[in-house]
Amino acid sequence: MTHFWPEGQPIEVQVDELWTPLLFSWNGTPHPVQVIVDRWRVDEEWWRGRVWREYFRLITTTGLLVEVFHDLTSGAWCVQRVYD
Repeated sequence: MTHFWPEGQPIEVQVDELWTPLLFSWNGTPHPVQVIVDRWRVDEEWWRGRVWREYFRLITTTGLLVEVFHDLTSGAWCVQRVYD
């Protein structure tokens, strides 16, 4: 089963010089990133309320597969999907 939050759950993220996540903390638990599986940008609905995000599908060192995004308008980071 996949857990999905359309607006995301807030996380704290440590990034490298290319803004690639190295570690994220969610609910007080650190999750070091093992590998970035995919990376893509979404820029849509500029006429109503812009959604401008960079997404990362990644695997943590503990085997967690998640999608996180960086909201490029607000600067916030969120986890959006956790795969079981």
